[in-house]
Amino acid sequence: MALLVLAGMRDLTLVAFGWWSAVGTVLMFVDLAVQRLPARLCFLAAGGLGALLLGEAAANHDFEPWLRLVVGGLGSAAVVAACSLAAPTKVRWGDVRFALAVGGAAAWVGWLALYATAMLATLAPAVVGLGLVAMRRATFKTHLPQGPFWHIAALVVVVLMTLSAAHNP
Repeated sequence: MALLVLAGMRDLTLVAFGWWSAVGTVLMFVDLAVQRLPARLCFLAAGGLGALLLGEAAANHDFEPWLRLVVGGLGSAAVVAACSLAAPTKVRWGDVRFALAVGGAAAWVGWLALYATAMLATLAPAVVGLGLVAMRRATFKTHLPQGPFWHIAALVVVVLMTLSAAHNP
């Protein structure tokens, strides 16, 4: 939450991203512990973020970021759903549900934030996985939970892009 404040978030945007971050952190630890992303928590993260940011959009009479959130969240979920259909043992439906929240959060900030989040969230587990294989702590068949990588990637990108926008109006 402190990172969100330092990035310059205020009012309902801060509450929305605080909610998303808190629920996402719980999801991250659940995914690490049992390699599952519970549907109720995923929908709470996405729904709370979307509802609170709809209030922010209405207050500012600017619905473009909220529409971007919806399209980004649904688009992210669709891409992850396609991956789940192609590789059901590697990408599960909890990942699809969590992609709604992660994609929506990143897209609210901007399309570049969504692309950067997707890139970072894809690259980070690959690097970590290769590191684990090199240290002989995993094999190429070891499944790494994706939720923590997605949540941290989105949080880092959202904070950095918000901070950058605040300093470069």
